[in-house]
Amino acid sequence: MKRFCTFRNTGVVCGAVLILAALAARAEGPLLVGGPAFVEGVPFRWNINPLTYWTDLGQLGNQSNTQADSLVAEAFQKWQDVPTANINFNAAGKLGADVTSSNYLAFENDLNDCGNPLGSIAKDRSIVYDVDGSIVRDAIGDDPNSLLGFAFPACYGSNGSENVYTRGIALLNGQWIDGQPDSSTNGEVTLAEFRAVFIHEFGHLIGLDHSQINVNCYTSFCSPGGSDAQGLPTMFPRLFGEEQATLTPDDNAALSELYPETTTNLPTRVPYLSTTGRIRGRIFFSDGTTQVQSLNVIARRVDDPRRIAVSSVSGFLFTADTGNPVYPWPGSIFGTRDQAYIGFYEIPGLTPGDYTIEVEAINPDFVEGSGVGPIATYGIAFPIPGTCATEFANTTPPESATDSCTDQTTFSVTAGAIVDSASGTDIILNGTPPRFDAWEDE
Repeated sequence: MKRFCTFRNTGVVCGAVLILAALAARAEGPLLVGGPAFVEGVPFRWNINPLTYWTDLGQLGNQSNTQADSLVAEAFQKWQDVPTANINFNAAGKLGADVTSSNYLAFENDLNDCGNPLGSIAKDRSIVYDVDGSIVRDAIGDDPNSLLGFAFPACYGSNGSENVYTRGIALLNGQWIDGQPDSSTNGEVTLAEFRAVFIHEFGHLIGLDHSQINVNCYTSFCSPGGSDAQGLPTMFPRLFGEEQATLTPDDNAALSELYPETTTNLPTRVPYLSTTGRIRGRIFFSDGTTQVQSLNVIARRVDDPRRIAVSSVSGFLFTADTGNPVYPWPGSIFGTRDQAYIGFYEIPGLTPGDYTIEVEAINPDFVEGSGVGPIATYGIAFPIPGTCATEFANTTPPESATDSCTDQTTFSVTAGAIVDSASGTDIILNGTPPRFDAWEDE
């Protein structure tokens, strides 16, 4: 699979030396969540609708500027068409100049100078066409043969009641669609696959993180066109194929959670909260008390488990870095400090039906720019502790540290309802190390 890349402002940005504030990404849903300096525990979003954007002046691979603009509009339309979400897009015009490797760093530094007005080239939401990969190679210092594109909201703040983005960028690497033979020195994908890249990167631009569902499509095999491939989210960290140009229930849920549709009288729209349900719970170590951060949790509908699945990461609202009281490092400015959210997961946007709940590790390759969840953004993906590679929520027998890895309960989700810990949605991992070792005194 080819690599998507999302710029996280972590000091090293996909090879470019840019010293910026550390971000903490989330999963199946918000890219960023407010910390103490913002509205704590509340995800960031754009608060303008329609969301305007400006496109570059040059070509994109073998696509003319007009063709590239059409690809952009089509990709944004995919997100706009989600019936349970309320977000619209509008092409507002062109950037102030053709962005190339010679002016890219000045352009991006201007965009990231959030406290000052923009200069003559960058716009609030800039779509950059890297015609031949030279920006990626010469200005950013990454390998254009492995990087398809990136996107990120560049500026953010709080108005007292919500956390908001104010500027953003998406860059697409046209080397992948230059029409030359695919080789180690010239990566190539089909135009249909590149459309999936556009949609993925614009998902980041509007505030969505990566998501891990049907990871076997990356680690082993899944058949193109099969149910596993059809259930692979557009926001999966790697490009599998053109199937990812079609949004999945996971993508729809993530978008609708940030931008919920509330109207009831539009023929193509569906009110989000009253037509879908959600599952909440916590993941614990074997002691049943200590909550586990940064594991992937998936709800799968029993009648179509590989295609209808929605995910979350335990602790997705919690900060990835609280700082160090000994060494004066303040930590990340993102994520709540409320420790009750360390192992908490929430899987929204579920269509009514019966679901199972499973927990697994984040793939170790899905870190940093390809990260899934707040911890992975810092370059760490923990193996699932204990004796089960995958474990399920179950109530019969009661959830415990000694039940079978495959014991599972079916949970019924109804429209407008929440299934939570009272129904048995918590998972206690089997065989993890004890909370205290033999020489510690509690």
